[in-house]
Amino acid sequence: MLRQSFLDLLDQELEEQRYQTYLEENTPLIPMEFIQNHGLHLDMVLRKPPLGKDYTPDFCYLSKSSIDWNCVLVELEKPSSRYFKDGGNDFHPNFSAALQQISKWRAWVESDSNKKHFTREILGPLKVPSTMASNPTYIKYVLVHGRRSELGENAQRRRLVKAQERDDFKIMSYDSLVENLSSRSLAYIGIRKNEHIEVVSKRFAGDSLFVWADSSHLKISKELKADIEASKAHYFSHSLKGGFAIEHVLPKISLAS
Repeated sequence: MLRQSFLDLLDQELEEQRYQTYLEENTPLIPMEFIQNHGLHLDMVLRKPPLGKDYTPDFCYLSKSSIDWNCVLVELEKPSSRYFKDGGNDFHPNFSAALQQISKWRAWVESDSNKKHFTREILGPLKVPSTMASNPTYIKYVLVHGRRSELGENAQRRRLVKAQERDDFKIMSYDSLVENLSSRSLAYIGIRKNEHIEVVSKRFAGDSLFVWADSSHLKISKELKADIEASKAHYFSHSLKGGFAIEHVLPKISLAS
């Protein structure tokens, strides 16, 4: 049902924000590239975290191994955005502008001071446990752009798009977001505020966020708190105090106004 509903929405050619909102409400659709062996870290995806004053990825998430972190920045263009001009294999201005946006992010991140600020100040509350916070962080990039049908069976067009990718950069069509949906899980959507992360999701997606993150850095809605309390059958982490760890933490987490 989700697959077909999303494909039908793509055909309506709405504004970009409508599709971002839909992905936030249906998080299994969010692209999960560059995921390491520990999975999506804390089941958390940040909405529009700032890269300084000039740039704002649509999504950002972390994934870690035992020795390092991947920080993945996602840019969403409109499903109606074009890859190529009509009648040939020259890139359309839509696609050229999207590639340029990724290049601008990359240039910003390549400044050591910029990268340190982002990974420490913006992502800091999520880089837990603290013993791993200082492990190297590698920035990765994902561009979601256009429809698969524009490339069709044109092998040259497919190769030209593929040639723009890098080891740290993946290009995806909107159609690809519905692949393997049955194997994907819910995630939390968070907004980075000055002093905390506000979790705007209303459904329980796992207890690791609340077990590992400092509760003083989190705020949740009444709806999410109620769903967490109703999802005890899906708690995972036990506490040395008895019961599940989330049961001891949840009363300490503030509610968003």
